[in-house]
Amino acid sequence: MSHFLYNERCPKCSANGADKSGNNLAVYSDTHKYCFACGYHDRGDIVEKYKDRLNTIVEKKSFMSFNRAQFMDSKGMTYLKKYGLTNDEINKNYFWDSDGYLVFDGGSYQNARNFTGLGAKYMTRGVIRNNEPIMQNTQNDSVIIVEDAISAIKVSRVLPSVPIHNSIIPLELILRLSKRFKKLFVWLDKDKSLSALKQAGNAKLLFDEVRTIWTDLDPKCYSETEIKKYLNVIDMEKQV
Repeated sequence: MSHFLYNERCPKCSANGADKSGNNLAVYSDTHKYCFACGYHDRGDIVEKYKDRLNTIVEKKSFMSFNRAQFMDSKGMTYLKKYGLTNDEINKNYFWDSDGYLVFDGGSYQNARNFTGLGAKYMTRGVIRNNEPIMQNTQNDSVIIVEDAISAIKVSRVLPSVPIHNSIIPLELILRLSKRFKKLFVWLDKDKSLSALKQAGNAKLLFDEVRTIWTDLDPKCYSETEIKKYLNVIDMEKQV
């Protein structure tokens, strides 16, 4: 799929005396252009559009992996350590791509953060609905759905967690989780609270209990103690 690159002057707006700032026209990676002000549309180079479509088809047919480097770049390590991930958690869930990407490795699904400063901020491989829960404690009947991988890793210290890397929970994922877990928690970012509530409601028929968690910050911004508090989880080691 194509992605936004930059803005430039719209010829149609300019001809009508508009677009004084020269940035009405959006240019995309497959060379097509579109003006959201006047509706002007340039379909771009048909060969490039065909190549982009062909690449998409190939990606769907055959899972393509990133180029795993033999080291973790300092930029990636600093970013992950900022949220308190341990070396073991980083080694189990992340690797550095030699082209400058920090890759979360979910097996059949990978999500990479771009540290090159060029192009799209994130790149993915695989299908989100195939995500497997990150589990540090397998003896549990609850699962937490969160937006990003770092949040999922930190939450998994308490309960199994699945990152969806956006705010839409695939129905296939909900169905698959309902066969393994009895309780579902939905903990999305604050600006997605209404969406989280609606999606949690849609899952109620498949689980014994469904809860929605709302917090000011993303889960990854909280300590393990704070995460336990929000999940109302009792520290089993302190039980008599």
